[in-house]
Amino acid sequence: MIDILTHTIRLFEKKHGIHFILFTLFVSFLLNAQHNLDQEPLVINMEEAEIIGISNSVILASLKDRRQVFKMVATEKWRNYLPRLGISYFGLRNTNVNQPDSQYNDIRLQLNQLIYDGGENALEIESAKLQELLNQEDWKIAREKITLEIRKAYIKLLASDIKWYVAEKAYERALRQLADLSKENKQGFTTKIQEVELNAKIKELELGVLKSKSLRTLNEIELKKQINLPIEVPIILKDSLLKDYVFYSPVFESDEESFALENKPEIKKSKLTIENLKTRKEIAENGWKPKLSVGGYYGENVNGVLPVKNEVYGFNFSVQTQLGSTTNQSSANYGVQTDGTGIQRIPGFGPQFVGRGENAYNSSTFNLFDDLSYTRKIYEGKIGLSDAIRTNKLIKINIQAEAFKSKEKFKESWSALSVSNSKFYLFYELWKNVQNNYSQGFAKETELVSAEFEMIKAVEEITNALSNYLESGAEYSFAIGKPMQEVRFFEIKRNCGNSILRLLDGSSEIDSRENDSETEESKKNKKSNKGKKGKEYQFFLEE
Repeated sequence: MIDILTHTIRLFEKKHGIHFILFTLFVSFLLNAQHNLDQEPLVINMEEAEIIGISNSVILASLKDRRQVFKMVATEKWRNYLPRLGISYFGLRNTNVNQPDSQYNDIRLQLNQLIYDGGENALEIESAKLQELLNQEDWKIAREKITLEIRKAYIKLLASDIKWYVAEKAYERALRQLADLSKENKQGFTTKIQEVELNAKIKELELGVLKSKSLRTLNEIELKKQINLPIEVPIILKDSLLKDYVFYSPVFESDEESFALENKPEIKKSKLTIENLKTRKEIAENGWKPKLSVGGYYGENVNGVLPVKNEVYGFNFSVQTQLGSTTNQSSANYGVQTDGTGIQRIPGFGPQFVGRGENAYNSSTFNLFDDLSYTRKIYEGKIGLSDAIRTNKLIKINIQAEAFKSKEKFKESWSALSVSNSKFYLFYELWKNVQNNYSQGFAKETELVSAEFEMIKAVEEITNALSNYLESGAEYSFAIGKPMQEVRFFEIKRNCGNSILRLLDGSSEIDSRENDSETEESKKNKKSNKGKKGKEYQFFLEE
């Protein structure tokens, strides 16, 4: 196609050079469309679909990135235990009328150390670590939910492959029968009414093909959506529900409810939430405890232009307390001016001149009704903790209920699968009987097509039963918090599936690409069966 377009471009350029740019843009669009059509399909199994979905998940990536934030918060809180170091500069210049001008410069190195804060900082660090653990449990919960949805979408696509394949094969067989019937009608062996009846049945089969194909497309799109894959990428499944799945009867835990309570991340998250709210409540209730800190400074100043030369140093002691909504801040300061005149910057009073020698000042400030939210924060902390405890009880009840429900649904799906197997086998025997009657001339083509039409319904029913069993097993694994591989209700063995659907397949292959990956055991079986008479009419491939 590319060579044809290239040749067309050259001819068009010679004849219509002025419109060549527009034509080039149009050709580029066609080439991009052709590239999308020729895109290699993505061949995956269930495990690979889960890996792709988890890797492409925006939610999981966001939760993973936020984990670093909580680590940074904990680091920030740890730094409160370290002394705070700062460098300050203070400059003053006065240009006075009828008085001499003055200038003052002061440079200091300041140090402040928290001594006691009532345990608030330690609780803040603990809260940050708990929030990090909560983030991890959120990630686990999101991963399990995403994995379950991917598994469900994969199983639906797996089942729709079988339905579409069976519907197409039945439709192709009916068309061949219609062609034979038309020849017989021309020779006078059949009537026009028989041909019309067969045509009506074929239309029903054609409608079934359209529905199964549409269902397959929708399920493929759903799987792409779950794994965040571009819509234009085609998907082919490595596994076949017909040939590769070995089903086992379900094996249950002795006490699913207790197992779920021990392993579900929702329970762990609820417990961590309670611990975090207890910590936050304790922080709010400890607001009355004093915060003590000490500090000091060392520097030089000068009553003139830079550089500074007069050495100064000192230390301070401060206390912060809160009684209800009233806050208090008290401090004691001591300093030494070795020479010249210095300035002490007293909070609330402005700069004060000090001479050579020792200087000290004390201050205490009460801010009445400064923090009216103090009582509300304590009350909200108690409410939040009570809600978390009640929520924890509710989560336990829900998890136990979901574990029990999933177990019963798992049992039901296995029983339904057994019933569907029996029903399918009866339709299979009926279909074989109609085939024999048809081959001996005792049944009409319309009767054979009707039997095959009923056979398709039975195939759809047993396929639904198989997919429901797989889905209910995945939901049971999710409900009790146990990896699906450990539940062991199915196994994937290439060309060794034990589904009753294999009655329809005989020795034929559902997909030609599977021929290269046959097991040695299946090859030996084929050699041992060589020369044996096959079935007169195989459902999938008529030989």
